[in-house]
Amino acid sequence: MLSGCDLIGVEVLAHVLIAGVSSREWLPLTKSVKRVVFVWQFLLLVRTKMDQSRLLSGAVEELLFFSLGTDANALKIWSEKAPADAKTYRDQWKGTSPENYRAWLRSIGVDDAVSHLTCGAASMEPVKEQENEVRTGQFWPGREVLRAYLRDKTAEKDRKRAAIKRATRGGKKTKAKKRKAWESDECRHDSPVSVLRAPGVMTFMCGRGYILGLELLRETESPAHVVAALAQRFYKFPRVNYFDTACQAQRNAVRRIPWLLHEALTSWFIDRFHRCNHHCSPVFSADQYPILTRGHDTSGAKRQHSMKEKSKSSLNYMTQRRLIVRSRYIAAHNNIRPSQRRRAGADAAAGRRVNGRFVSEEVHHKPVESFFNRSMVSHCEVFNCSCREDQPTEEEAFPIGLHRKV
Repeated sequence: MLSGCDLIGVEVLAHVLIAGVSSREWLPLTKSVKRVVFVWQFLLLVRTKMDQSRLLSGAVEELLFFSLGTDANALKIWSEKAPADAKTYRDQWKGTSPENYRAWLRSIGVDDAVSHLTCGAASMEPVKEQENEVRTGQFWPGREVLRAYLRDKTAEKDRKRAAIKRATRGGKKTKAKKRKAWESDECRHDSPVSVLRAPGVMTFMCGRGYILGLELLRETESPAHVVAALAQRFYKFPRVNYFDTACQAQRNAVRRIPWLLHEALTSWFIDRFHRCNHHCSPVFSADQYPILTRGHDTSGAKRQHSMKEKSKSSLNYMTQRRLIVRSRYIAAHNNIRPSQRRRAGADAAAGRRVNGRFVSEEVHHKPVESFFNRSMVSHCEVFNCSCREDQPTEEEAFPIGLHRKV
């Protein structure tokens, strides 16, 4: 609940409340909890009653102290009750690195995928990386794997139990539809069963709109998959996480890997698009933590899914290799657009005129390919091509690569 707050300041506030001083003295100390709107508002609403009742003031103080110790208490309980395999995973992967993960793969007989593509020297490493991504169905450019995939045995048992229940439930018998012949003139042919139809792709994005990673789902989307993917790629969990069922994902992480969750101040919020359908605690509302969530695009991944609707018919029937390669192209195209817009904004802030005015240039109608070749690459794959020899000086050029926030 108090994630992101000044914990020392919260403890000082709690000591002042237990001393029974008037609200006129402890109100300035509430700045330590202003990050959490509903806590700050609660103190403002009940301050008069707290001045009248020493017991109420002490109860609020005990609640604050309890909130400060919940992380340590949860980790202690997990250490006492966690199964042996969960503790083994913690001991093996708590301190890790990409080198440790690759050594572990070699120890179980898994080598890097071999690619037969022909490319220039500057693209050799990306080609090797792409081959591994095609094999695993996971695409995280520039972010190597740190840990083995974390499996949730409890969730797997629940899914199997639900599948058996659905299979044995029975129901109304439906009349089998006559399938049209392949040589028929009708365009709506049935698809062959050998073609892959994946449950979907999970997209991971940052608050600025850049795609960080894509993962091909083997089964229906679940909070357990989100937790496992983040644990695989991050030394510590990101500061803020948005998900349509963040309340379930946070409980899943607390149950499976609290030792990793509590190493950093991590908050889980339901994106604003889905928040209206949830009736859970305000702890999971992004609007209750304005300092943490201000300016974040909480529904960027949801918009990505809607943008892919025009490619749904082709993506649904692609093999894994084609799907990953195509998804890489879609993600690259998406990531260039924010950089292109931010470049236009930076030019406007630097005082560069557009049609005689200091405004940000409209770039939606401009192709991303020209911006990519002009501002984001420093080599050319064409043999004996000199198009990169006339690069502008470092003072004149925009930094190569994605425009990152400083």
